[in-house]
Amino acid sequence: MKTPLRIALFVLASAFSLPLFAQQGTPGNLAADFVQRQRDTARHLYNKDHATKQDIEQGIGVLKRSIRFLDSPAIKKMAETNMYLKFRRSDVLREMVYAYAKNGQNDLATATLTEHYKEGTSFYIIEMLADSAFIQLKTDPKFMAVIDHYKARSGLWAGDAFKTPYKADLSATEKLAGLSLLWAQAKLGFAYFDRLTVDWNQTYLDYIPQVQATKSTLEYYKVLQKFYAQLHDGHTNVYFPKELTNEIYSRPPVRTELIGGHVYITKVVNDSLQKTGIVPGLEVISIDHQPVKAYADANVRPFQSSSTPQDLDQRTYTYMLLAGAASKPINLELKDRKGKIFTATIPRSGYPKVAPLPAMEYKELNGIGYLAIHNFEDDKIVKQFDSLFTQVQKTKGLVIDIRDNGGGDSGIGNQILAYLTDKQFDLFSHSQVTFNALNKAPGQPEPNMLGNGVAIEYPNKKHYYNKPVTLLINAATFSAAEDFAVAFDAMKRGSIIGQPSGGSTGQPLRLTLPGGGTARYCARRETYPDGKEFVGVGVIPQIVVEKNINDVYNGTDSVLKKALEVLK
Repeated sequence: MKTPLRIALFVLASAFSLPLFAQQGTPGNLAADFVQRQRDTARHLYNKDHATKQDIEQGIGVLKRSIRFLDSPAIKKMAETNMYLKFRRSDVLREMVYAYAKNGQNDLATATLTEHYKEGTSFYIIEMLADSAFIQLKTDPKFMAVIDHYKARSGLWAGDAFKTPYKADLSATEKLAGLSLLWAQAKLGFAYFDRLTVDWNQTYLDYIPQVQATKSTLEYYKVLQKFYAQLHDGHTNVYFPKELTNEIYSRPPVRTELIGGHVYITKVVNDSLQKTGIVPGLEVISIDHQPVKAYADANVRPFQSSSTPQDLDQRTYTYMLLAGAASKPINLELKDRKGKIFTATIPRSGYPKVAPLPAMEYKELNGIGYLAIHNFEDDKIVKQFDSLFTQVQKTKGLVIDIRDNGGGDSGIGNQILAYLTDKQFDLFSHSQVTFNALNKAPGQPEPNMLGNGVAIEYPNKKHYYNKPVTLLINAATFSAAEDFAVAFDAMKRGSIIGQPSGGSTGQPLRLTLPGGGTARYCARRETYPDGKEFVGVGVIPQIVVEKNINDVYNGTDSVLKKALEVLK
């Protein structure tokens, strides 16, 4: 039996020839996707070469019908709890402003811009004015008066007044302003306040005297890092101004890791260092005459923002343990596998640049494909994988290795996953804080979480790999790479092998701070499609294979070995 909502969707879908609603998925997301497709149709009409007046008016007609669709009671109801759908109305109105401008209908362009302004969003409006279609409208006082309203509103949130230049020691006013900006922005939009064990307002008050006591911009930014670290989120960080990069981030081409409670050198990417005896497998006993863990606890750990213990260890003992001032060599006490202890002082700078790993590598191991994806930042990955697919298709199984993949663009990973199924698949469930000033009244003083449903993806139209697959992860599998792991897990496509992932993803919003530094805070909350938490936990492998120092000694890979055993 059809409910009233289903009847409304059926009628609207029929009116628009909407087969998409017959597919599985969150109705709000499907409605939003449909509107996006209508926008594409309209753009094709009014943006094509030598578009006629009739073409433009046909495009406007498509957009008008989209607005009627979005304003129907059933769709408006869904938009109340789906931000993805809610924002599509402002998108369509913005398209209409452009189309009217292109068609010379200035009064309608101004009226539609006014309606768009009431939606409360300003995405791409100012940038849109650069188009030649707006040459005439930019001389129209009524149109530009609305634009001035946009500029005033966006200027408040752009925070240009906070973007002061670097100085060796910022003023007291700038220091307090930066701390206050971090506090206020997180208070309005941070997605995980329910997990905190501290009072954020009290933490802000506690840090005011700490920033006031700093004697340099370097000291000040360290305090800001500690402040945001109190939010315990891997996508909520403070970054130093570029002028301080050499003072903070210089490190030798040596990788260290915490393995079995001990810190080891696991990789050395410099021949001259290796010739001096700095080789993989050495245990780090002390740094600058402090026991290594005491050094880490005093100089590294307090400044790291992380969501999980494994990510905190990764940041502390791998990413930042040997980092510091370029001009200051680092003194290491080391022990080889025979127990011999010796010291070495090595510079943090002066090395040739290390060539980055390729984004993706592929090889075959006894008939099993091995695909290592080192990041999801390079959009050439999908084309590269597509070019290899004929070769991959011939294998009897596939290992996908996203260990040490720090993320990038989740969409790239989704396109790779689309080769592994012939069905629509779920990615993750997501939500974010929504704030209504009118709700700040007795009984409801705090922001609410607004759910956006489950994000979905569709299979690749040309290729389907239907052989067994395993996925390798570790604590350095992070962000978009974790989105990949979550979707793979939810697909039940194969075993995940290795160690728990970093446990942090989401959509960070970025800030510019006084003195030229930057910050970000996580504004989107993500879970598995069924609501299972992984942020703050990590993606947990079905088969756990712990890091093993013998792999470093022997040049072996126990995790990959297990994956190959599973696929045999």
